[in-house]
Amino acid sequence: MLVINLEDKKEYDIEVTRDGENAMPCPSCSKDRSKDKLKCFSFNYAKKVGRCNHCGVVLVEKREYIEPVRYKRPQFKPQSITLSDNVITWFANRAISVKTLNLFKITEGKEWMPQVQADRNTIQFNYFRNGELINVKYRDGEKNFKLVSEAELIPYNLDAVINSKKVIWVEGEMDCLSVHEAGLHNVISVPNGATVGKNNLTYLDNCIDLFTDDIEHILAFDNDIAGNCLRDEFVRRLGSEKCSKVTFLNCKDANECLVTYGRDAVKQAIEGRQEFPVTGIFTAKDLHDEIDDYYYNGLPKGAEIGIHDFDSHLNFHPGYMTVVTGVPGHGKSEFVDFVIARLNIAHKWPFGIYSPENYPLQLHFSKFAEKLIGKQFGMMNTAELGVAKKYFDENFYFIKPEEDSKLDSILEKAKYLVRKKGIRGLVIDAWNKIEHNWNGSETQYISKELDKLVMFCERYGVHLFLVAHPTKIAKDKQTGQYEVPNLYSISGSANFFNKTHNGICVYRNFTTGRSEIYIQKVKFKHWGKPGSVELEWDWKTGRYYRYTSDNLNWITGQYHQSAMQEPEEAPETSDRKLIPLSVALEQNIPTGEEEAPF
Repeated sequence: MLVINLEDKKEYDIEVTRDGENAMPCPSCSKDRSKDKLKCFSFNYAKKVGRCNHCGVVLVEKREYIEPVRYKRPQFKPQSITLSDNVITWFANRAISVKTLNLFKITEGKEWMPQVQADRNTIQFNYFRNGELINVKYRDGEKNFKLVSEAELIPYNLDAVINSKKVIWVEGEMDCLSVHEAGLHNVISVPNGATVGKNNLTYLDNCIDLFTDDIEHILAFDNDIAGNCLRDEFVRRLGSEKCSKVTFLNCKDANECLVTYGRDAVKQAIEGRQEFPVTGIFTAKDLHDEIDDYYYNGLPKGAEIGIHDFDSHLNFHPGYMTVVTGVPGHGKSEFVDFVIARLNIAHKWPFGIYSPENYPLQLHFSKFAEKLIGKQFGMMNTAELGVAKKYFDENFYFIKPEEDSKLDSILEKAKYLVRKKGIRGLVIDAWNKIEHNWNGSETQYISKELDKLVMFCERYGVHLFLVAHPTKIAKDKQTGQYEVPNLYSISGSANFFNKTHNGICVYRNFTTGRSEIYIQKVKFKHWGKPGSVELEWDWKTGRYYRYTSDNLNWITGQYHQSAMQEPEEAPETSDRKLIPLSVALEQNIPTGEEEAPF
């Protein structure tokens, strides 16, 4: 474990072998003492801190004290608050008054716009929190937008909803001004619009603690596919029982409604908001849109991992559970880590991970880093290690409840990660590492606990990978190899087969040297079909592959320089395309509004 002295920033590598106190020679002073073997230093693993009884040095685990993000703060320029006639006219054509512009401290001025590589006159939407300027969005006359580089991302007009029990969310600053014009002042806007794919909700992460459980969230996003995707993610993060939705009649958004029908129409649309169906209670009307979508667009396609032979048997959908079993030592955890790394890279699913099987956490990270970067951990350069650490910090979250290791405690932490980090997947590795207490029938107890997991997945739109060990497995008398277990082989109950949606067995064939992945249960036929696939395993990177290992850094999308050539093309039956991601977080600023004459 890497520890650090916060006073002089010196780092030391110590060996921690137990959960409680770990006694050892002091990494700071023992080397200079005659009694260099004396165990005068004690490190508490639970508290991640240790102290030497001789020299008094205090050392803490380095990863617990990562330098906090330091955001850039723009300077407010009150002299630019006097707006030109062109800008005032532009807003007036959109039914926004000078009074509102002054209240929101809209400014105007020259700004370098990277899209045109030139200084342009811009409208400036200033983002305040507690009266302090946090960010600025600039817009020029050609519909180019930008936010301040390295500034914190927060909702627009945030101060207007502090201590409010109802918060109206809209998709752009113009919509925010429009709702305010309609007389409703508890309105804020997302800073970066909406996309059809994954939305960057860093602004929600940065202020989630302001939104307590007793707040109603009124979602008045744009009436289009991207707006609906953003709305659905808000509902998943905040809870359907705390959200309602607004439809602006015959209009895309609040500003169009204001310009077309006036202030009363905007107010009436928001006051006539609709509640979302509460989980567990539905009417046929609630499902009409989804039924039509299935009919016209086909059954929804799940998330694939990028290995054709496996994907043809199973793909993964949020809201369901996959149980993974296999003979101990055959690679269950290794395969699950590979699958969730692929789902994250290809589909941008953040994951929560409860995995005592892989403690200590830094060892587990090293295994993930190998999969993401495509190199042995010790062979990575410092830049690659830094890329892996940054990417992991933003996409994977270890769960280790301090109070106990009961299922309820694990799910409570996972619920927080849904709300705070938007996780789409959860790993529990393994079932026997959960603290179990039951009186009476073990089968009934397991059934109830699995029901909790299924309900959690459905409620929060999370896909769960549950690793469960089988009972003692018989060996084939002729070959001496273990028989392939199935979901009914899992210790405790047949409910591991009955309750799960999907089931996988990971089996290591020591004769061929390959891993055999048995897909033993698939809930719906459009997800795939039961069957098996043989995969090679690269022990250097922890990656599974069908034909040739790819030698690709999944995060940057670049092949390693050590590779003399790109991998060979696999046969046409195998889809080996991997979807690379950029490490840089790009802010998606919509540009769908009309041109402005300034």
